[in-house]
Amino acid sequence: MKQIIATRLMHWKKQWISLVFWLLFPLIATVSITMVIDTLQEDAKVPVGIVLKEQTDAAEELVAEIKSAPYVRLQLLSENEALQELEKQDLDSVFVIHGGFEQNIEQDNRSGLITGYESDVSFAYLPVKEMIISHVQQETGRTKAAYAVKNLEQQYNGQEEWTLEEIKAKSKEIQQEENLLNTALTFQGTPETVNDNPRLFPVWNLWGIFSLLSTLLVFDWVIKEKQSKAIMRLAFSRWSLKSYLLQNLVLYTVVLWIINLLAAGSLYFIFGEWISPANLLSFQVLLSMAAFLFANMFNSPFYYYTMSFALALVVGVCSGALLPSAIAANWKWFDAINPLNPLLSGDYLSLWTAAVVLSSVLWFFRKEQYHA
Repeated sequence: MKQIIATRLMHWKKQWISLVFWLLFPLIATVSITMVIDTLQEDAKVPVGIVLKEQTDAAEELVAEIKSAPYVRLQLLSENEALQELEKQDLDSVFVIHGGFEQNIEQDNRSGLITGYESDVSFAYLPVKEMIISHVQQETGRTKAAYAVKNLEQQYNGQEEWTLEEIKAKSKEIQQEENLLNTALTFQGTPETVNDNPRLFPVWNLWGIFSLLSTLLVFDWVIKEKQSKAIMRLAFSRWSLKSYLLQNLVLYTVVLWIINLLAAGSLYFIFGEWISPANLLSFQVLLSMAAFLFANMFNSPFYYYTMSFALALVVGVCSGALLPSAIAANWKWFDAINPLNPLLSGDYLSLWTAAVVLSSVLWFFRKEQYHA
């Protein structure tokens, strides 16, 4: 194996620029595209102005609720500034949270809490308005429930004396623990997965597609080695052509997996996205075996490159990595042969895995041809 590594290092020394580029290509492409899309999504959010005339917990919770909307870019301004920005159409709409907001909620007084302003071109005013109304109704309902609990406690001489704030805090805690506002939807008997990732293209989906393309292009060494005149010397060495290719396959797989671990650490540091090293290993092993077998089918590097790009594009479209999940949902059958499944779901047992393993076994036990 040491001689194989030494020989391979001699090859890499002559083409180190292209090798390093394709090894780092999945990480560089994933980071670049994700950052650009995140920037565009942030710029595409609707600017909404908030005027906060009191600094209370209830007002701050309402501001946080509005800010959590994926389509809103919230700006805290004074009333004069907000109205001027609205007049210049730099803001879609403006909402003024008046003083006494928290006190009125505790007294179940819902009139005159907030004033909303919109322009002729406002289109986010109604959704934000409905969000505010829903939040205010939820808070007033929680306050009424807290008063009801206090009355029951006094009526039945309860031993524990809970304050209104403690009761409301407990209700919020129960709401979060029980997921009262989350539902699991099904369509035609299939569970619908709820995706909490707001990104248009999930990070690991993108990385998986670029890693597929990168591995295919790195494995052009199979074609080059088979066409090399030096390969004829193997007939006079202790290595057979099959043994020589398999040892190089193991070497490339180890190198790619090490690069994958570095990419996983980088993506976790940049985006907070982590994935199991076992998933990375199984994904890379299957991908390397598939790329090795695929390269053995070609004698021309040009046709191999063309088919590699086409294959990566087909997998990207069908797996949902390059299209929204709502479109890819129509192709559920593709999951059985999706090369990204070992990476994204850790599902090692599939038609894709069986096909790769079976093809590898057939290639390994086929009769070898010698040329001297």
